[in-house]
Amino acid sequence: MTQKPLSLSWVLLGLASLAAAIGLFIWARPLITSLLIAALIAYLLNPLVEAGERRWPHKRSLLVFFIYFGTLLIILGLVLTLGLIIWEQIPNWSQELRDAFLAMRQWLVRPFTVLGFTLNPQLLLDYVQNAAGNAVSTIPLASGSFFGSITENLIWTLVVLVSLYYFLRDGRRIRVGILRYIPYTYRPEISALWQQIDEVWRIFLRAQLFIFFILGLLIIASTSLIIWLFRSGYLPLSPVGLILLLIGVYTAIQQVDNLWLRPQLMGHTLELHPGLVIVSLLAALALTGLLGALLIVPILATGKVIGRYLYDRFIPYEGPADTKVAVPQPNEETNNS
Repeated sequence: MTQKPLSLSWVLLGLASLAAAIGLFIWARPLITSLLIAALIAYLLNPLVEAGERRWPHKRSLLVFFIYFGTLLIILGLVLTLGLIIWEQIPNWSQELRDAFLAMRQWLVRPFTVLGFTLNPQLLLDYVQNAAGNAVSTIPLASGSFFGSITENLIWTLVVLVSLYYFLRDGRRIRVGILRYIPYTYRPEISALWQQIDEVWRIFLRAQLFIFFILGLLIIASTSLIIWLFRSGYLPLSPVGLILLLIGVYTAIQQVDNLWLRPQLMGHTLELHPGLVIVSLLAALALTGLLGALLIVPILATGKVIGRYLYDRFIPYEGPADTKVAVPQPNEETNNS
């Protein structure tokens, strides 16, 4: 079937929309970030809503209400439980930290000789203590900005919570609303393209949950093993050595995730080169933070799907007819909808 090429006006409109979207993202980055977080969580919870709706039709609003507030209660319960555990361990941790700092101080104040010169770290330690005291003394001057930052974070948290509820309740209407503004001639193929993008994000979320599970197991297992060996006497380390060992293990696990596990798994499942995944993760982490590093891989895969669609639509193909990659076609479910 020969596809009708898009007119130049639609191409220009698409480019203008892309430029406007980039400008809007830069101008309203905190709001966009909050909406992205809410949309991502809603995307994770939406299968639960759909499963409940298949069992109890026409009860979506009620299902969303119970799933939404049930999720909030579970998160709140986990936070409170973890907080109580930490609160009970604070006396032990404070004593261990005092011992660790005392041991570190005793180690730092020992003079050492380099190339015949005796160096006294006590001078550097005194300078650091004076600098820290000066920094602490300026904290009251910044109390206004501190409380302003807390208020701002609370506002954006409220934006995430409210947006999450409405994304869960009315999220499926977004696709219908977008297709309503697409010319009728192009609606079937745009709907098929939407399905391909949705499949990309579903694959990404499954892979991401698997990665979180593996990292959680590695962190819990390594921490439990190190603490058991330390308390059993098999690791003759000081508290400072134990802290440094744990930091080293956590850093090693994070590097395994960034440099091997995530690139290999994401690259394989989303058909992206592992080198591209590594460079994109590091660049997004440096430029946009944790959220950008989390979303950059599915964004690249989405761009690949859209780029392939645009290439097949605009670039004339002169090779054998049986090897041409077809423009995505809607299935029967799409046509019926």
